[in-house]
Amino acid sequence: GLKFRARPFVSRACVRVLLFKMPLEAVMVCMDNSEFQRNGDYSPNRLIAQRETINHISLSKTESNQESTVGLLTMGGRAKVLCAPTRNLGALMSELKEVKIQGQCDFVAGIKTAQLALKNRQNKNQHPRIIVFVGSPIEADTKALEKLGGQLKKNSFAVDVINFGKENAQNTNVEKLEAFINKVNNESNSHLLNVPPGPHILSDMVISSPILGNASHGGAGMAVPSSGGANLSNGGGVGAADNTEEALLAYALRISMEEARDAQQRPEESKEESKAEPMAEEKKDEAKKEDQKMELEGVDDDADEEAELARAMALSMAMDDEDEEAEEKEAAGGETGGGGEVDDEILQVFKEEAFIEDLIDSTGVQKDDIDIQKILDFNEKDEGKKEDKDKGSK
Repeated sequence: GLKFRARPFVSRACVRVLLFKMPLEAVMVCMDNSEFQRNGDYSPNRLIAQRETINHISLSKTESNQESTVGLLTMGGRAKVLCAPTRNLGALMSELKEVKIQGQCDFVAGIKTAQLALKNRQNKNQHPRIIVFVGSPIEADTKALEKLGGQLKKNSFAVDVINFGKENAQNTNVEKLEAFINKVNNESNSHLLNVPPGPHILSDMVISSPILGNASHGGAGMAVPSSGGANLSNGGGVGAADNTEEALLAYALRISMEEARDAQQRPEESKEESKAEPMAEEKKDEAKKEDQKMELEGVDDDADEEAELARAMALSMAMDDEDEEAEEKEAAGGETGGGGEVDDEILQVFKEEAFIEDLIDSTGVQKDDIDIQKILDFNEKDEGKKEDKDKGSK
């Protein structure tokens, strides 16, 4: 029966990043989503196996260089660009997840569409590279493929082809693709990977191939499966198996240390948040109490002002009452003859003969012309009449 192996803790694509420094590239991945991808010779089927492999490729390319980008197009039915070259792997993976199986694969149209998409890249310093998955028979003839390869080489394009599937190992795909790669290849910048019939894990075959930098040579070649699926040296690789294991262990240790640091920081942050919440509540309570005090003080101030106003009104009313009483008393005194003493004194003065003589002298009238005795008698008669009136009124 089939033997299943345990996946390593760290992806081998990440190890590739540690061991190899890849150049600045703009990569366009051409995915074969034709009807042949329903075949289950690569578990669970060819389409999902491509998804996993594209995931590894995009992660490796973007992490190997901080400015490299990866795009995606499909070749089933008709060539269609799903995602332009980008560093946003989330957007690329979401488009990759929505790919459906349909139609037949048009290899030439897919390559030309990818070429056009890479010509319009924003960063012209990026080296253009096309990675093509071929999981179905190629209908184009060898001459058309050689012509296309010559055009790509002239425009400094690098092409990696992954040829997989049982039928593709027996038909003319290998011969056509070898002729195509020989025309494109420039200083070993292009590769052909012929994956043997399964069951195999397609991503392991690609990771251990020159396509992700695990070989110093280019051109056509056959992927060599291993019992563990992790033959990183692949006979002529850059590092030996021992160095690879050390790099893998170092990377795993670094990841575990980062996770431990994050785990320590999370409780501290939660403690700080838990402390900050009661402090915030206390501040809110204090603010409420201050508002209540201010309201009470405002009420007290209003009450004091109202009391003072009432006192002032009472005092003003009392003063008005006193003024009215004084006026009434003065009026009553006038009516009852309270000023009679003053009038008597004035009458006594007028009764004096010396005062009348002085008064006449001050007017310049001769004393002989005025009978002073008549004036005195007149005053006495007038006084007698007033007394009679007062008695009558009583």
